[in-house]
Amino acid sequence: MCIKSPAPIIPQNEAIDQFFWGNANKPAHGLAGWLGCAPYIIIEDINMSDEKTRWPFGGFFLKLSDEQNGTHEYEEYLRNCKENPLTEEEQQEWTESARAAIAELEQLNAEPEPTRQAAEPEAEAEGISSLQTPEPAELQEMCCTVQETEDAPEVEVVPAEAIVPLGQIGGDAPAEKERWAYASELIGDAFQNWGDGRVLLDMGTGRGKSEFVIRKMAGWAVDQFLKGNYDNRILMICPLTLLHEDLEKRRRAEYLMVFGDDSEEGWDLYKEVLTVITYQKLEQLCKGDVSDQRILQELLDRHRIIIADECHYWSEFSAFNINTHYSLDALLQAEKDHTVVYMSATGRDTWKLLEEKGGPTQSERIYRLPQYYEYVKAAYFYARHNLVTILKRLPAGEKAIVFMELGDDLAEMEKIFGDTAAYYCSPFNERYRKKYSDFSVCVKDGQQLKDILFTTKAMGVGIGLKDRGVKHIFIDQWNPLEIAQSLGRKRSLDADDTCTVYFRDYSLDWYWGTNSGLKRFRGMLLNKYLPAQAYMAGEEEFNKYLHSDNPEVIQKKIDKSKILEHNVVNGYHINPLGVQQVEHDIEMLYDIMSSTNYPESFMKYAMFNLHQPIKAYRFKDLEDWLYAHLNQPMDSEEMTEKIMSFGYIEKYQGREPGQMGLNKFLLCYGVKIISDRENKRNENRNKTFWILIKQ
Repeated sequence: MCIKSPAPIIPQNEAIDQFFWGNANKPAHGLAGWLGCAPYIIIEDINMSDEKTRWPFGGFFLKLSDEQNGTHEYEEYLRNCKENPLTEEEQQEWTESARAAIAELEQLNAEPEPTRQAAEPEAEAEGISSLQTPEPAELQEMCCTVQETEDAPEVEVVPAEAIVPLGQIGGDAPAEKERWAYASELIGDAFQNWGDGRVLLDMGTGRGKSEFVIRKMAGWAVDQFLKGNYDNRILMICPLTLLHEDLEKRRRAEYLMVFGDDSEEGWDLYKEVLTVITYQKLEQLCKGDVSDQRILQELLDRHRIIIADECHYWSEFSAFNINTHYSLDALLQAEKDHTVVYMSATGRDTWKLLEEKGGPTQSERIYRLPQYYEYVKAAYFYARHNLVTILKRLPAGEKAIVFMELGDDLAEMEKIFGDTAAYYCSPFNERYRKKYSDFSVCVKDGQQLKDILFTTKAMGVGIGLKDRGVKHIFIDQWNPLEIAQSLGRKRSLDADDTCTVYFRDYSLDWYWGTNSGLKRFRGMLLNKYLPAQAYMAGEEEFNKYLHSDNPEVIQKKIDKSKILEHNVVNGYHINPLGVQQVEHDIEMLYDIMSSTNYPESFMKYAMFNLHQPIKAYRFKDLEDWLYAHLNQPMDSEEMTEKIMSFGYIEKYQGREPGQMGLNKFLLCYGVKIISDRENKRNENRNKTFWILIKQ
């Protein structure tokens, strides 16, 4: 029987507080409100003695229901599992129900998703691949035709020195080069004996993390499957539709390389052992109804190994996706009876998060290969108002990719470059997705199709450009994690495949710290945070906030928050990961803006080391003029006019900068302007002149 009952506002016990909130501030409205279960919760009346029922995550969600309602179904469930294990016939029935669940999921994925507001970086929930289990006779036949049956290969024991422990979570990578360059070389066959629990692959871009999963792990799982061992299926989770599609292509390419033809039997086998879904799909199932819970249960029961690819997703996307905590909580619970592998090139904040929420990671289960940037031959800081000029002066035939913050930035660039450039943003950008979300017109087979590609962070995760023509990478972003991800998009093919990197210097914006571009991002973060802050402050403060403006305005602010949401069915729902991320970003942004030297702040928070200085970008024609006029007294208005005529220094509201403003810009040229007064008895006596001198 299924009933609906009003969900009361209940207090949280300490155990639940610690699991869901860690050290963050909890909402005053109780766990029921946080889970989004108000005003109703659904309770399924299950007779454990009549039917053997299995719940996902060891009955974890059933336990939460008991906590909320004072019931004891979780205890009864555990006792029933112990007293009534599944028979062989029931196990077979269980397998058949798995097929039915997967088929239902296939149908669910074919249906359009409900309309919802989503921020630009939020990814589309993708479908789960069809899983068709070959019959035993088919397996036997395949085993005979593909390869001869043989004993399981001996497990390669990886020497102790091959495992590079993290030590303190978040610590810097060792300066020396490791003996192994790629994940497969470092890990060897040790993964075959990992067992249940957490594994971290803290490895830079281009280190073969995905290749290790698709080729080595999945290849081994196929071999085991053909020998009758069906317990090593892999569930791979990724953050973006674009990456999901790429992984699917790579999975099929690996199958074709192994089997040599396009046989459906072989393809079904590869789909059987390796399933690819998005975090968003997992979150949809976690928060869904009884049917979704059943599908989730079957999905987890089918797969012993779970790969959390690009797992910095929880540290980067939580400010834009209200549901990210569902997938994190699910995988932390899955660690009890699954091997859960977390992979990222920029996982510093995520490793800390995992430790806070799920306890420390065993050092012997942490593998590290730091990112190297030998392909970066030079690095510069540039002023945003010079971006177009620099791009138009690039040598012919040399391609550039430009990572920007917002869809509005793409529209601004399109007005200037038109069809000569390509533009890409997330398919969930409500304003620009119709114009800029077609990836096929931007990149094909790793090759950038036009000389200049403007993109948002939607392309900054997981996608690699294997294009010798890409010689310039411009990063107009401010967030250190996004900057590191964007920097890693170029995959160098050899020692000669190099590029130049340009980072935006926000201190070259007019009125640094006041009217700079960072002020805009600070305002956006505060607008996200304020509704959630009021909610977490308690019922009284939240009521004040709800009545601080008309209801439509308040609801619009909550909708834009993306870390707090409200609807008439579920009430208020807050994402603690989003709160944590926004608080962290606000604190970091205030610290950066309080500095008088942006490059120093940039390096303070940088998640990479180029092993070379980042120089200020110089324009050769201006540099030549400055050094040709050293130590020559000049009227201040004349010098200002000459320097400004090059067009490299920005005016503010039509006003030209004074001596201090000019010197701020000229600092990178190694010169500065000083004032001097004419003392000779002539028509210029007591007149002030400017003089350029070397610093």
